[in-house]
Amino acid sequence: MTWPLPNDTDEYYGMPGFPTLEVGDVEASARWYRALGFRHVFTIPGPGGRPALVHLRWVRYADLLLRPAAGPPPSAPGAGITLSYAMFDRGGERVDDVAARAAAAGATILAEPGDRPWNAREMTILDPDGFRLTFTEPVDTSGRVTMDDVVERVRRG
Repeated sequence: MTWPLPNDTDEYYGMPGFPTLEVGDVEASARWYRALGFRHVFTIPGPGGRPALVHLRWVRYADLLLRPAAGPPPSAPGAGITLSYAMFDRGGERVDDVAARAAAAGATILAEPGDRPWNAREMTILDPDGFRLTFTEPVDTSGRVTMDDVVERVRRG
């Protein structure tokens, strides 16, 4: 990973929000996320040539920053944090495709791909630092499923 920008990224733009994760090994985490399909935007070098920050992109406006942990790892890394990524603008890629790459990358799969009552096919995995990632896509895209339908499905379980 190098600075300045490599050729495989979109243009710069202002982001309305983005998560920044403190990770144990920035380079290893960046490789892991790239194996899932995230694209490298840029790396800012730090002391000794090690990355001080790696900027990754799932799709436009769904960016992720990785930086080295500032201190010892917390007792429960990633506890209570889930990052959710939709399969929009992924060129026909499906949740099951990401699940296959995640399994090949050695991810812990917390919830296998499956259809959920809220009109979504989802799966949840753990990254190397214990952060949960949920990947989701709509099941019925006809526009006939209403919020009342979703609420009733969830209520019934």
